[in-house]
Amino acid sequence: MYQHCLIALLLVVFLVGCTAPPPEKADQDPNVTPEGVRITPDVIYGHKFGMALTFDMYQPQNQNGAGVIWINSGGFRSFLPNFYKQTTDGLRLATLDDYEQMTPPLRDVNITQLLTRGFTVFAVRHGSSPKFDLAEIVSDLRRAVRFIRFHASDYGIDAERLGLWGGSAGGHLALFLGNTAEIGNSEAAEEFEKDTGRVAAVVAYFPLSDLIKQVANDEQNASFTPATPILQNMTEEQLGEFSPINQISSDDPPTLIVHGDKDTEVPINQGESMHQALLKAGIESKFITISGAGHGFEGKDADRALAEAISWFEEHLID
Repeated sequence: MYQHCLIALLLVVFLVGCTAPPPEKADQDPNVTPEGVRITPDVIYGHKFGMALTFDMYQPQNQNGAGVIWINSGGFRSFLPNFYKQTTDGLRLATLDDYEQMTPPLRDVNITQLLTRGFTVFAVRHGSSPKFDLAEIVSDLRRAVRFIRFHASDYGIDAERLGLWGGSAGGHLALFLGNTAEIGNSEAAEEFEKDTGRVAAVVAYFPLSDLIKQVANDEQNASFTPATPILQNMTEEQLGEFSPINQISSDDPPTLIVHGDKDTEVPINQGESMHQALLKAGIESKFITISGAGHGFEGKDADRALAEAISWFEEHLID
């Protein structure tokens, strides 16, 4: 009787083992999307006040060796949504529908096409206003650029083939970082902080370029500009110091500026005057006017702006 029970028990164990689901394959990675893009969220590039400074990295399967740093900044706050979604199966890229439903909608920023063309994308966050002032925000982003340059080989890219991209406040910061890529601090404790913050190309959508004029415009118009609070707390000397138009030099990177002619928050002359000043200094620059567009692009306007941005990065970052 005992032998019969033992045989029956072994048979049950055998059958359960045969019908159990197969173990998960070793090569399955929840951070790699079906398109083959590896998403690495929240890479820490620094700390301040007990908080981590982070960026998300998107690495396509077939990297072209170039990288684009997208500055997550609206009104000098890093509150814009991620380009990925968390699912029960892991991470996935945001879809066009996701972009439309984001708060705020990022209709004019779609990194999928950059990834399809082999660009590695870094979505960088900075310490936000009003907690941090513009000098601290710029310091965060300079650190991020140097950190990415220092680790470029680890990320599968060339440190000399990096581009900056942003809109509104992010456009201002892209211009300013591109024009003030000073040599790193040789006295810094961290090795990567000693490096340069130089980039090879800049794309700025509807950027602020002359902060003194922007503040004057805000005071004269009733339209709300998200950047106003942080700028109003700055002296005229500080506004001039952090105006990209005042920091132009002959070694600045090629710069594309895209602006709508119906923008009531950052007037188009902010972009136009920056473009003309770059040309006067001998810098390669291109200015695109999107007729009828306001502060942010939608539909065909967003498609056109994105196509121009991708073309600019392909021209200046790919060998």
